[in-house]
Amino acid sequence: MKSKRNLDAKPALSSGGPLVSLRAAVAERFQRRDRFFETEINGKQFLEPFNRFPDALYFVKDSESRTMALSPGVVTRMGFQSEEEIIGRLPEEYLPPALAAKFRHDDSLVVRSGKPMRNIVEVYYNERGVCDWLITDKYPLRNAAGKVVGLIGTVQTFAARQNLWAQLGPIGKAIDYIQARLGEHLNLSEIARQAGLSERQLQRQFLRMFAITMQQFIIQSRVHAAIQVLVNTDQTMAEIAAKFGFTHQSAFTNQFREVIGIPPRAYRQRYFGQFAPK
Repeated sequence: MKSKRNLDAKPALSSGGPLVSLRAAVAERFQRRDRFFETEINGKQFLEPFNRFPDALYFVKDSESRTMALSPGVVTRMGFQSEEEIIGRLPEEYLPPALAAKFRHDDSLVVRSGKPMRNIVEVYYNERGVCDWLITDKYPLRNAAGKVVGLIGTVQTFAARQNLWAQLGPIGKAIDYIQARLGEHLNLSEIARQAGLSERQLQRQFLRMFAITMQQFIIQSRVHAAIQVLVNTDQTMAEIAAKFGFTHQSAFTNQFREVIGIPPRAYRQRYFGQFAPK
């Protein structure tokens, strides 16, 4: 009588065994893929399909932070007519110094570390040429030898990110609560209660999702909301500070400088002096 087959027996590991053959077949398919990407196509073609979608914002830079490619939407937001005006240029050649320094710093971190940076909160331009709050992801680009030769980034407007908050569960509830009360005193325990989480859970989940603390998010939300009033009205610094929950004008000035890089009065005068009060 034949013995029963051992169903728990592992496949043979010899050179002719099925497991080894399967691994070899998989390795061959991956090698074919790598050869295809390295030798058969122009990488820039990958970007072209996304140019048809106005909300698909991206940029590509070399290791020195020079712009190599960017989506039409980014070109428009910066007030240029075509990418030819930006291609091959460093950030400081087409951006205000404060923005250029921030972008160069983050670009350098990605290139040096070879690791992506996600959920970077940045100031950028909207379609009207006014600075806006964006969420940026940056990923290293490597050549065939594995060396980091640049980076590719995706950009999402804060408004677009807001549309996703409803899908974020408790974190989305916390953000909605904060955004509706930027001019009020915000208590972490109350925010956590509204989200249905403990304070510790809220802080941990928020940090994991956005890579900034809850307090940093509140400050940045207030500063970027204040920008819109700063450049579109003639309200005084004290009025703007009070409107967005800063304890006094000096606190507003200090935190604005920390987030944006220059004081609010200098920001108003440098970029939108025509709105400054007489």
